[in-house]
Amino acid sequence: MVKAVTRYSKCLGLCCLFVVGSVLAQSPQTLSPKQIMDKASDLDMGDNASSHMTMTVVNPKGDERINELVSFRKKFGLNNSETRSIMFYVFPLTMRNVGYFSIDYKDAEKTDQHWMYTPTIQKMRRIGSKRLAIMSSDFSYADMSIHNAGDYVYGAMKEELLDGQKVWVIEGIPTDKDDEDDDGYAKSIFYVRQDNYIVVRSINFLKRGNKIKQMDVADISQISGIWVLGQVTMVTRKDGVELSRTVMKSSDVKFNQKFDDNFFSERQLTRGYDGH
Repeated sequence: MVKAVTRYSKCLGLCCLFVVGSVLAQSPQTLSPKQIMDKASDLDMGDNASSHMTMTVVNPKGDERINELVSFRKKFGLNNSETRSIMFYVFPLTMRNVGYFSIDYKDAEKTDQHWMYTPTIQKMRRIGSKRLAIMSSDFSYADMSIHNAGDYVYGAMKEELLDGQKVWVIEGIPTDKDDEDDDGYAKSIFYVRQDNYIVVRSINFLKRGNKIKQMDVADISQISGIWVLGQVTMVTRKDGVELSRTVMKSSDVKFNQKFDDNFFSERQLTRGYDGH
């Protein structure tokens, strides 16, 4: 079990999506698109993190569906070669302890692993495609995973102002051939802040259905010297029309706690989260 973690302690614990880390400053004028994205991928996220997340899904009529989760992440292996993340739903009660566990590898030759457990039917299943939507939200399992700069080939770059901040605008083409037969991205455009290398917006073009998913981040702050995204919004559009949006907010973010390594396992996924 987890040691020294209070109730509702992503990321967004997503732990990965909302904890973006810190990086040493370096002259931006000489950086290539790949070097910039390398820095964005290598931001320090601490050895581990935990948080409480609120996920609100809004349909075009304005109807809202709200879920709450707790999320935990920890680095494992030599040179932090893998990151393990585990999340549990805590609200609504009908979904309590529905869980998600993942292992993301730095080595591009290794295949990331993802599982989901549904306690009401006591069923564990391996998630084959990371592009599947999480609980009918606008976020996919891939969106919630840790990405390496090598996941894309980077091209054209320009500079713009976004919300008063200087950003690089970089085009990325996915290198993951496993996405060819599912709802993966054909192309993404990343907006990277020049002062801290945080990706504050991404526009993602889906391979199917003429859809675009746009991610925007807000409420950026530092906790223990690590940058944290307080809110991440993903909007899905088709032909310019908004189909749905999902807003994820994080709270109670903590870093570098004492975790039992066994907590990050398939076995723990079946045990659920007891709130301590």
